[in-house]
Amino acid sequence: MIGRTASRFGLVADVHANLHALNAVLSTLAEEGIEEIWCLGDVVGYGGDPEECVAIVRERCAGTVRGNHDAAAVEAALRASFNPHARAAIERQADLLSREALEWLGALPAVLELEDVVLLHAGCADPEAFPYVLGADDAERELEALPGRWGFYGHTHLPAVWRMGEDGVVEGLPCDPSGTAPLDRPGRYLANPGAVGQPRDGDPRAACAVFDRDGEELRLLRVPYDVAGAQSSIRRAGMPEVEALRLERGL
Repeated sequence: MIGRTASRFGLVADVHANLHALNAVLSTLAEEGIEEIWCLGDVVGYGGDPEECVAIVRERCAGTVRGNHDAAAVEAALRASFNPHARAAIERQADLLSREALEWLGALPAVLELEDVVLLHAGCADPEAFPYVLGADDAERELEALPGRWGFYGHTHLPAVWRMGEDGVVEGLPCDPSGTAPLDRPGRYLANPGAVGQPRDGDPRAACAVFDRDGEELRLLRVPYDVAGAQSSIRRAGMPEVEALRLERGL
């Protein structure tokens, strides 16, 4: 367990080698006065600049958990579960990444505990399985296993906030794509800030969040970035064309 950290810190997830989106998000967080940032995994995959994104996340983030694409860049056997275009993308990413970057990705932890805050990529009930949290049943499974009051995850590329009350009932809370979600009622919370590098909620802007531990609230942010530049990087790197096209639609 890592000791208590800053009372306000940034959360980024699913960078997916999108350097243009990552730089835009980091600039916005800096403008918000956020100095401490944590990454919820999938630094690589899909985008055109994996090596550069690894370098920036290593330098700028206080810590990073391992995503399924991070793991698959290192362990070829894990790519068997990927769809064809995702598999082609991660195979190309592995070719582009340096040995040092691959070693760093391979050494990332599955879960980080910051006292009463838990950081994970997909789930903590079985972190190595990379389950999706897409509904109340999925959230209930993860909230029951959550070792802290607040859990933050990525993987789905969809902003979301789930709460388990003291009675054990799980509810999905309203999640304004650019607003504040109170996390102050009794119980436990599981929240997804959305994806930096490949949003899938129909909004092409990059997503990130700021958690205020003392204020017990999560502020969700959407950040415009140079989508055309990111698409050019994808094509230049030899990634599947679908990865470029989906960025302009946020799907």
